[in-house]
Amino acid sequence: MDLSGQTKPLSVIYLHGFASGPGSTKAQFFKAKFEQSGADVFLPDLNVPTFEQMTLSAQIETVKYVAAEIAQDREIILMGSSLGGLLATIASEKLSQYRITKLILLAPAFGIKARWRDLIGQEAMNKWKETGVRSYFHYGAGIELNLAYTFIEDLEVIETENLKVNVPTLIFHGINDASVPVDLSRKFSLSNGQWVQLNELDDGHELIESMQTIWQDVERFLHAVAY
Repeated sequence: MDLSGQTKPLSVIYLHGFASGPGSTKAQFFKAKFEQSGADVFLPDLNVPTFEQMTLSAQIETVKYVAAEIAQDREIILMGSSLGGLLATIASEKLSQYRITKLILLAPAFGIKARWRDLIGQEAMNKWKETGVRSYFHYGAGIELNLAYTFIEDLEVIETENLKVNVPTLIFHGINDASVPVDLSRKFSLSNGQWVQLNELDDGHELIESMQTIWQDVERFLHAVAY
């Protein structure tokens, strides 16, 4: 599918996941695919201001900045993986002045507040709060990096539950996802009715094995709701 002949230029903002970066396998794969189709692709670094001081609020501001820089008459697709998928969903509501026309979400991190506690346990959460930092392996940097507890404090003041969308939204979620259960995307899909199409895949959280299948479905999604 060639998007280059569209009357309005198309831009894609790809939002990477937690402890990742713009050079991730998925980010680079979809960047290449969209560019081959004639779209402009933007891959902001969401480790802002640094990974240690990163917050979802700062990430939202980064997406706003990128959208403002490229807006003009462009149609914008937000595509996000895991935490980036949650970010895309939240940001789409806050960017109503721009032409956000589609969302594509890969294993979006819905239910993040409860899931974080479930994944590391309350004792680890308490220690994180007490010490102020917790170490995570950063796949983009290839090393262990500290993340400040202010990340969690910031999450607490952001509405991450019962999110609504009002643009066509395509979700891909692995049925074997151990990090973000597929039931969370099913719930989101049901609560948003006709706006959301959920594609369940025989894969885990990373969805690396399904990238080609995902791209084929993305092409069909874009064509079915033609610009």
